[in-house]
Amino acid sequence: MLPESNQLYAVIGGRAAVNRLLELAAHLALRGPLLLLDCGNRANPLLLARSLRRLTPDPLRAMGNIQVARAFTCFQVQALLEQVAFFPAQQPLMILELLATFYDESVSYAEGRRLLEQSLRCVSHVRRAAPVLISARQPPAEFPERAAFVEMLCSAADQCWLEEKPAPRPPAQPSLWGE
Repeated sequence: MLPESNQLYAVIGGRAAVNRLLELAAHLALRGPLLLLDCGNRANPLLLARSLRRLTPDPLRAMGNIQVARAFTCFQVQALLEQVAFFPAQQPLMILELLATFYDESVSYAEGRRLLEQSLRCVSHVRRAAPVLISARQPPAEFPERAAFVEMLCSAADQCWLEEKPAPRPPAQPSLWGE
């Protein structure tokens, strides 16, 4: 499914969600320019190149449509989104692992929340001109209060999909004979 309207789409899940968005990035790159913001260092260019090779005889041309920026802190995420919002383009924006840097233990909950609120305002501004697609994960177990960040993202989104967690595998039963 390619986004046809200027909405904010959020996918909450793990690596599979990121991989699906990278596949979607390949399709979007065939249409024209795409800005890809990688916040969790998850954008695998090999996966993107493979997808493009399946879709077009000229994958290099399509790769040229993708502009990638990486952010390693929530401060960088907010600054990049502010830049994008200040100079909005008519191109889709894809943000991989938006919340990853907001889960950083060196950033207080209050500071992370403030920066996320500012970032989501920027995203809202961008979505007036183009579709925005975001992936995110649930917070680590040691930061349960940051689940509020996922709720903030889903509240801001026009459409939010929560990826189902696979059911835990039952523990293997030990062999009766000690083998």
